[in-house]
Amino acid sequence: MNYVVDILNVFLFILVVRVVLSYLPMSNGSALLPIVRFVEAITEPVLRPVRRIVPPLRVGGTAVDLSPIIVWIVILIVRGLL
Repeated sequence: MNYVVDILNVFLFILVVRVVLSYLPMSNGSALLPIVRFVEAITEPVLRPVRRIVPPLRVGGTAVDLSPIIVWIVILIVRGLL
């Protein structure tokens, strides 16, 4: 069971990295682009189904993606149960 908790903790860290990177402007020549693509490849398969159920929330002229928060809460609950 400790391995599952460790994996969940690593995924939570990667999820935080994704949220932080989403606030940084990226161009095609950015040195961070490979990291962004790696983090997206890891997190998107989990976030996409949540986004289908709970689409981004429209706030003024922008959209707020709630899927990372929802996934975070679910992982904390699962981790607590383990």
